[in-house]
Amino acid sequence: MTEPPDDNLDHYALGFYAPGKGIGREACPYAEGMQARDLWLAGYDAAVRGEGLEDRSERE
Repeated sequence: MTEPPDDNLDHYALGFYAPGKGIGREACPYAEGMQARDLWLAGYDAAVRGEGLEDRSERE
């Protein structure tokens, strides 16, 4: 990815819904070191653990 992601996107939610769409964790669309990548992976991992999307507000 050569451009920073759009700040209007909810990167956590995009990652959260990725497993349900058959997208693997290694397919994260963001480069290492980007905050968007950290959020996407956190959302992905939460979905795999069976947490709800609304559960993230308790951790923030």
